[in-house]
Amino acid sequence: MKLLLHPLPIRIFHWTIFCCVITLVVTGLYLHEPPQFLNLPLGLARKVHGIFALLLCTTLFGQIYYYTVTGKFTEIVLLPRDWSNVRSFLRYYLFITEHHPNFGRYNPGQKLLFTLWGLVVLAAFITGAGLFFPEESTWLQRLVGGLTNMRVIQYTIAMIFLGTLPLHIYLVFTEDPAKLQAMFTGWINKEPNKNIRSGDR
Repeated sequence: MKLLLHPLPIRIFHWTIFCCVITLVVTGLYLHEPPQFLNLPLGLARKVHGIFALLLCTTLFGQIYYYTVTGKFTEIVLLPRDWSNVRSFLRYYLFITEHHPNFGRYNPGQKLLFTLWGLVVLAAFITGAGLFFPEESTWLQRLVGGLTNMRVIQYTIAMIFLGTLPLHIYLVFTEDPAKLQAMFTGWINKEPNKNIRSGDR
């Protein structure tokens, strides 16, 4: 039986964000310290970085709007009530127990990543805008301690994404590999958990 797990808007959001993050990390690291074996114009890298930053933020706000309007916002954001599931989540993923707890659509680890990424993208947009427009962001420079600290924040954000993307992939495959297929096609070929309904995301 096929069930619609990820509607088209969610798939567009997901893959747009994926492409934006990869592009921003690559171009950001290039702008931070251009490798000698590449001779790309810094102006081009800066322009591409800015375009994909705007696209990422636009997509993030579109995603927030979508989840708010559909009433599914609580499914992807880590809430205080989710902390009660952390113990069983850790026991399962640390191989202490074989029983897979039913967390609903996403487990606490996935919700933590989604929430962290949303906050990190907002921080990256604010500090990135400050770096692109240094003369108009003197207030922000004073707040964070100067342009150098803003660059450190940007670099740290890139490392956060590089460090958490493998964790996201791991959680996808250990939670239910069929959900990865659904992120491409929208459909899942098996009955999902009872708390997950068709077209819910």
